[in-house]
Amino acid sequence: MDPVSVAEVASIVGGTVHFPREEREVGSVAIHSDRLQADSLFFALHGATDGHRFVARALANGAIAAVVAADRLDELPSDAGPLIAVADPLAALQEMAVWWRRQLTATTFVAVVGSNGKTLTKDALVGLLPGHTTYASPGSYNSQLGVALSVLQCPADVPVAVIEAAATEPGEMARLARIVAPDAVVFTNLGSRSVQSFGSREEHARELLTMAAGLPADGWLLMGETDPGVRQLAARITKARLLAAGDAALPRLTRLRHVERSSLVRATLPGGVEEDLLVATPSPEVLSDLELAMGAATLLGEAPDDLLAAVADYTPPSTRMQMWRRPDGATVVGELANTDPLALSSALRTARSLMGAHGRTLMIIGDPLTGLTAEAAEAMARCLRAENVELVCGLTAEAHGLIEAALTGTDRGGVPVHRFPDEDRMRAFVATELRPDDVALVHVPRDTMVTDSWMHLVETAAATRLYVDLAAVKSNVAAFRKLVGPHTKLMGVVKAEAYGTNPVTVAHTLREAGVDWLGVATADEGIALRRAGVQMPILVFLAVPGDLERLVRHRLTPSVYSVEMYDAACRVAAGSGRRLDVHLEVDSGMHRSGFYPEAAIELLGKLRGHEHLRLTGLMSHLGCPDDPAEDDLTREQLKRFGAVCAAAAELGFEDVVRHTSATAATIRFPEARYDMVRIGLGLYGLQPSTATSSLITLTPGVGLVSRIVEIHDMAPGERVGYGGHFRAHSPGTRVALIAAGYYDAVPRAFRKVGFVLVNGRRCEIAGTISMDSMAIDITGHPDAEVGSDVLIFGQYAGFSSPIEEASAAMDTVSHELLTQVGPRVQRIFTQH
Repeated sequence: MDPVSVAEVASIVGGTVHFPREEREVGSVAIHSDRLQADSLFFALHGATDGHRFVARALANGAIAAVVAADRLDELPSDAGPLIAVADPLAALQEMAVWWRRQLTATTFVAVVGSNGKTLTKDALVGLLPGHTTYASPGSYNSQLGVALSVLQCPADVPVAVIEAAATEPGEMARLARIVAPDAVVFTNLGSRSVQSFGSREEHARELLTMAAGLPADGWLLMGETDPGVRQLAARITKARLLAAGDAALPRLTRLRHVERSSLVRATLPGGVEEDLLVATPSPEVLSDLELAMGAATLLGEAPDDLLAAVADYTPPSTRMQMWRRPDGATVVGELANTDPLALSSALRTARSLMGAHGRTLMIIGDPLTGLTAEAAEAMARCLRAENVELVCGLTAEAHGLIEAALTGTDRGGVPVHRFPDEDRMRAFVATELRPDDVALVHVPRDTMVTDSWMHLVETAAATRLYVDLAAVKSNVAAFRKLVGPHTKLMGVVKAEAYGTNPVTVAHTLREAGVDWLGVATADEGIALRRAGVQMPILVFLAVPGDLERLVRHRLTPSVYSVEMYDAACRVAAGSGRRLDVHLEVDSGMHRSGFYPEAAIELLGKLRGHEHLRLTGLMSHLGCPDDPAEDDLTREQLKRFGAVCAAAAELGFEDVVRHTSATAATIRFPEARYDMVRIGLGLYGLQPSTATSSLITLTPGVGLVSRIVEIHDMAPGERVGYGGHFRAHSPGTRVALIAAGYYDAVPRAFRKVGFVLVNGRRCEIAGTISMDSMAIDITGHPDAEVGSDVLIFGQYAGFSSPIEEASAAMDTVSHELLTQVGPRVQRIFTQH
């Protein structure tokens, strides 16, 4: 969103300004008082949590102003800051979105509507348009609030914007259509999930098709729904061109056979182009969504050869399903709860194809499914029988009783159903019931991918786990925001798999927390985030000249750190026909990358008024800000960087974001914060050095945990492990084997640390650490048994073994320890 004054905002939303302050321009919106960017306008929305309770907090955290309900104005403090009073803050937010959409006249807006498959179709379409600079609404932002936020986040210079929209009751789609004002619409399908809200299937279809009612005559409506009645209704509603997926003028995908976790398909494109491709999904429904996205990409002008190349490179994101295979061969699949038969059939078929031709399919219902009707339960039961589900486990919830009644009737060829009073007992039954080659599909609530029962099933499958507390990450972002103040931007550094965690999950969490930028090391890291639907500004620290075309294509900002990068940026930007934003890196004394100050100032002269490049950032990196003994060196580096910043100002550069501080410098050197700081290690609550620990309170959020898999009672003199370095010196010595070794991020040098925690009790490491395992001495620890969790380092279950202390004992740094966590270690994200 382009900057706009508070007075202009009031005019746009039809509000009045109260308690005005020093005029500052709004450049973004926020609905959470602790997740603010430096130029945010806070909207106090009604809901489960009343936003008016947090207006003062939002303004104290740096919000430029707050939009509030006029009838609540008397409740709010007059000294907090500017308030814009309106009749309805949500309606005002939507008006802001309508205003911004009208500014984007050069952007083609494509709306994606339907019952199922909206998010996957939207993400696939973005992934298939490598030749376009494309924006997509984040995740499943498809509600009255989500669509408005999606449009407001749309950049001003993208040729294509793909916006997902949903309606759960009559009249909602008309409001969303006014916000999106689409040039084209993709209709995925019409399920039965929300029929009860609309009275009939036809009225449900009519509501969804409202998005296409205002399409221009030169627009188009692409239908994935095959029902002739729905297509006839669409023809009456829209005056735009009406097409159907698989039409002769559009691409078609024909599934030839299943290949492990993929599908061999034949892609047939207009003009006779045909090719067999391996697509990384076993699901026929995902292939249908992909075919629909291919049709939309064709209508947006993508050439057949480019489209085939994109499909061959496409990997469907795991937006709905997560899969773990247990050591015994059983598969556990987590799926967001959806009682619509079409979606449920898709999930069951996908889960079954993941295990091959053997074993049973089990359905584990972890969601109470509140509000499920008897008719919906009957439909769900028909689906489970049709898909050959052999066992269903549920809770004593009322909805689960309806499903059981529908499944176990005497005339129905009943499916066994087991119901339990709580998730613990259900989980214990499932853990013992699962056999090799079985698949357990766990139906989990929409607000979380990890219920307690699901978590325990996953833990059964993975002995060694890296826990990442996303609530801690958000808390640490808030701590840094408070430290640097409202006018300094935050960059979350998610390079190296987000320090060994998961960059996509962490990136979305950082966006929710109000972080302004993301930082990655390589082009591939940035492109992976774009393909996963991350739309935040992303700076690539160490791209190479050959990456520049891909960076332009995916709206990634390069750091120009060498003459070769500068020359390549000039060449690629000129060829693209649009100006390329760049950050210029200054070598202020670390001598790793960047231009020496004199060379940087010379290059600034070339960049002033450059036809193809636009300088939007100046950056450097400090070598020793964590070490007080080297503070003179740090200040000398800041002096050199400051000289380049002063030269840029004298040359007339404006709106250039200056940044040189990573976590340590951000904490220790206020003068080094400039316009933006780069936080990496600190996101996880880890201190760069002892010199920072007293200056900011962070919440540790990472823990590496394994499990005891075997216990040995040792006779005196017996030795353990390679080299026999541990010897039992007395009767009663007990040694436990842990299923984690140096391949799993427990380096051989970890032996120097000397201990792990079992139920909070210190247990010494027994001998050499192996590739896949390590031994610990549990003598005198009667509570330790096979299956007991072992905290190797970090935080877990209220116990702590600081990563900083472990890394220091091994003469390394926390960064290295975390980024060495191996691929077979299960990452588990919590929101505690």
